[in-house]
Amino acid sequence: MHLDRITHPLRLAKGSHRPGSGKGCAMNVISYINGDAQVTDFPTCSARPLSLLVQSTNDLLAGPDGYLSPDNSVVVLDLAWQTVGTADVPDTVVHAWIAELLTSPTWGVLQYAKITAHKAILDAAALHRAAASGDMPPVADCDAAGRAARAVATILNGAGMHAVQAAYESTTFVDNDLLMALDKVVVHAQNAYALASIDTATASRITELTDHAIRSWRHLASLDSAGNVGPALQGVEPPAGTPERVVSAVGDSCSVCALL
Repeated sequence: MHLDRITHPLRLAKGSHRPGSGKGCAMNVISYINGDAQVTDFPTCSARPLSLLVQSTNDLLAGPDGYLSPDNSVVVLDLAWQTVGTADVPDTVVHAWIAELLTSPTWGVLQYAKITAHKAILDAAALHRAAASGDMPPVADCDAAGRAARAVATILNGAGMHAVQAAYESTTFVDNDLLMALDKVVVHAQNAYALASIDTATASRITELTDHAIRSWRHLASLDSAGNVGPALQGVEPPAGTPERVVSAVGDSCSVCALL
């Protein structure tokens, strides 16, 4: 990105914003730099579930005035940059990622469910692992796993309920668009993380989830560190250099070097 293109600074803020408002989220920045026909929360270069996670992180890191501090802007922009090149991966990668979201010992939602609910989550994850290997499970198996998870969720509450709900929702897209159907899965995973954050700020927990989710997606898709970028992103530094190129502190606020 060339500094001589900067004519209007953009402050990172929570929520959706109109072009020309002087405000935008981190994914709006990626969308602009990517050269999308219209600046959006879901850039064409980024996987929809990861964009949704970054948007949530962006909003949770905003201050009482609705704007992000310079430090938090750097954090969320780095996460947003890591989503570049994650779109258009095979469904097998997405299924493998869902299985990780559900059961990874490091960041999966299984850790927030009671032992009596583990089977429902593990069964759903097993279906996704089968699909990831190219062995798409029968619709009847998905329906059965979904019904079982939903029944378990009705007798739970808090983080555990949302963990099982994520498993249930992950079984509902057999004949639907895989990525679009993941919105509810991601939201329930976020709620599980948020409700489990007893001694840690919710924003920190969701940031942690987002970081794990992006790293897992990139690993499963065998993406390099810079990702597969659009024409407008060719030559831009990799994630570690993003803050220096994209963010500049102006007084007590943070201005993002982008045009909307």
